[in-house]
Amino acid sequence: MSRRFDIFRASYLKAAIPLMAIGLLAGCVSSTPRDSYVVFFERDSVTLSDAGQEVVRQAAKAAHNMHARHIYVLGSAGKMGDPDVLHELATTRALAVVEVLEIDGVDPKIISKDKFPLKDIDDSRLALRRVSIKIAK
Repeated sequence: MSRRFDIFRASYLKAAIPLMAIGLLAGCVSSTPRDSYVVFFERDSVTLSDAGQEVVRQAAKAAHNMHARHIYVLGSAGKMGDPDVLHELATTRALAVVEVLEIDGVDPKIISKDKFPLKDIDDSRLALRRVSIKIAK
């Protein structure tokens, strides 16, 4: 009897694990949209990776679903180095994100871009290669 139960339990678990995974993924898909997204760039790069483009697409979709009134796009490049170069890098990264938002149907009139304000060296290390997207309802 114990052997049959073990075989039944093993078969049950093999079937249950994929079903649980599907349930978890479905929960992720149906969750409410966030109002904040972060896109990371490679060091010294202004090109969005495939993963970065997907994050921007998710932000655009959330903006549509939330009927966003405004979207803030803040670029960053840190603060160690030539300030003019860092400003240009941060601005160009923000523009790359804005471009994908617009391609994905976000009204350019509700998008504003700026350089991410850094306060100290710790912020700089964390913010070195990011663009933040904040959606205002």
